[in-house]
Amino acid sequence: MNNEALHSTGEGVLMLPEAPLREVLLAQAIEQVDRAQTLVSAPERAAALQAALAGAQARGVARPRLADVLLAHSAAVVQRAAGREGAIAALHAGDARGRWLMRALPLIALALGLAADRVANAHRVDLLSPPLLLVLGWNLLMYASLLGRALLRGRPGAGAAGALPQRWLHAALARLPGSGRGLAARIAADFHARWLAATPALQGARLSRTLHLCAAAWGAGLALSLLLRGLVVRYQFGWESTFLDAAQVHAIARVLFAPLTVLGLEPFSLAEIAAAQDFAGTGTAGGRWVWMYVGLLALVVVLPRLALAGGARWREARLARQCRLDLDAAAFDGLRAALPTELVLGVVGAGERQGAALLAVLALHRDATGTALADTLRAVLPGDVEGRLLPVDAVLLPWATPAPGHWPPAWQKAPALALPWDEWGASWPLEPLLPERLIGVLPRHTAALQRLAAAWQEGNRLRLRQAAQLLARHLRACAAVPTEAMPTGAAQEVKAAGAGDGTAPAGPAQPQQSQEMQQLRQLQAELCVLHALHPDTALPAALPATLPAAPTAGAVAAGTPAPDASAAGASRSAGDPLRAVVGTSAGAAAGAAAGAKAGALLDLGLGGLTLGAGTALGALLGGTAAWTLQGRTRRPALPDAAAAAITTAAPGTDPASTADALRASVQAACLLYLLLTHQARLAPPALQALAARWPAALDAALDARWPALRAALHTPASEAEALPALLVQVLQEVLDKVLGQGVPPG
Repeated sequence: MNNEALHSTGEGVLMLPEAPLREVLLAQAIEQVDRAQTLVSAPERAAALQAALAGAQARGVARPRLADVLLAHSAAVVQRAAGREGAIAALHAGDARGRWLMRALPLIALALGLAADRVANAHRVDLLSPPLLLVLGWNLLMYASLLGRALLRGRPGAGAAGALPQRWLHAALARLPGSGRGLAARIAADFHARWLAATPALQGARLSRTLHLCAAAWGAGLALSLLLRGLVVRYQFGWESTFLDAAQVHAIARVLFAPLTVLGLEPFSLAEIAAAQDFAGTGTAGGRWVWMYVGLLALVVVLPRLALAGGARWREARLARQCRLDLDAAAFDGLRAALPTELVLGVVGAGERQGAALLAVLALHRDATGTALADTLRAVLPGDVEGRLLPVDAVLLPWATPAPGHWPPAWQKAPALALPWDEWGASWPLEPLLPERLIGVLPRHTAALQRLAAAWQEGNRLRLRQAAQLLARHLRACAAVPTEAMPTGAAQEVKAAGAGDGTAPAGPAQPQQSQEMQQLRQLQAELCVLHALHPDTALPAALPATLPAAPTAGAVAAGTPAPDASAAGASRSAGDPLRAVVGTSAGAAAGAAAGAKAGALLDLGLGGLTLGAGTALGALLGGTAAWTLQGRTRRPALPDAAAAAITTAAPGTDPASTADALRASVQAACLLYLLLTHQARLAPPALQALAARWPAALDAALDARWPALRAALHTPASEAEALPALLVQVLQEVLDKVLGQGVPPG
């Protein structure tokens, strides 16, 4: 379909040719009647819409509207249905029976006129023939009616009389295809009802053309019947009347044949009229009367009707090229609601950090699609010079609630929604609450907002699964690194030393430390890419040469803070927000308690590792070690059977030490995920309060699944499908438990 053949004349109105209009209305009938989706399934209808949207986008349409996708969507639906039902294909091709009927009716009228014998019998031509006078009078009455309608056109109520035949035709034709009970018959009935209702002027023009041609053919048939009969019959002309005399009949004849006399033909004289009384006229006079009749029928009936039929055909062609379709009709509500929508929110009362966090959340969901084929929610801050000048769909107040008078003028008439950020933006599981609440202030966009809520939820779950895959790959790499060969007795001495005098042995060998550094750096970078975090999130090039002293296990259990390893490091400022969240580093203490491998991993936190905006991963890992040690002091030792099941422990090493090291790796990876997904959303005090709940929730989640996690960690990667799923369960449980307690304000 040539897109130049259609254009929008105004809001909600589309002008298009007849053929695509048939497709649109037939697609509506299919979707309305085929509720069971027998001919076109739901996935096929969705695919048709997606293909139409893709086509509109390929034409350069940034945000497709109903007019941009209607024709392509309808054509796809009709094509699929026509391929499965011949009756639908016939409707799509057009009503062949109707076309043949309109062609046959004028021929039938011509034949009836030829067969008529009431205008003149076999031998007489009646000057006052009632059938002839009736034909002439009916046509003159029709001309007067058409002239009156033309003069009254545009006045109130003028179209009521003209609409009566169309309504009658509408009702009559709509009943014909619905006589059957099959699906195709019901679709045909619904289509004809829509078609006749959408094209009354076009159908009226076609009906007028057919009727004018029939009238012209009837008159021509009458004239031909007189001429052909005169070839074999000798007419006797005249007249007879009980009440009229020759003078009165002469006056009638002058009026009756006035059109011919205007053209220069000589009228009958009074003497000729008187001589023909009681059918006394014969011979040449009879032939003259026949030609006068034929000329009168041609001038009064045939030629005017042919002219009117030509005018109706011109109107029909014009209307067939420019059919009017109301896009605001309720029939398009379903398709309109299925179109992707971009809603713009004006955000009021947000500070710089808060506004950046909100924009980042919306951008993450928008970037997940990267296409105009999905619903999107876009926010505009008052600081946006261009955005504040444009109207918005709604005003969002997630923090402060300034009076409407302080909003940008273009936003004054938009509905407002006061939804605190802590209720929906503090963590990704809460995000779908925003589009759900927006339904209350934007009911017209209910379908789009419901799709947005579902898409956000599915996108977040997909990112969680992808993050679990990254964590699983990292943890399998950690499990594959052999623990430093340490005799079991030596490991016990390390534990005793760490728990007794507060000292810690030297860290693991530098090569192993470097390898785990690279693994952690890779995990951190991949998680940042997945969650669209700032690209400056990176690990430092080298670790410090010395490690700070670690607190004793008793001191940690008693809540005594550990020395801050970052105090002397220039890379960490005193106002570091994450340091306030996780407390001071205790990586060496955890390393002494968890064994050589755990110490190697957690000692990485002492190197001043950074997460964007100066956040210290070292502080996180140090705090992790502290609460891990606390949990270990109150948790019974691993059973001998569990320790023996750890297959990666090198000969002569402590299996319990290896188990603690793996658990610490899982804890650190999970906390890294939690930190990265929350650090940009909350202010440091709120983040600190929320993060304080993570350790206990994570500890409980790991306790419930540790045997399965431990087994999955030592399963080859190709067979370790259970590990990501277990990590998803752990993280989801932590989030559900922590968020179920409420989000700290901020």
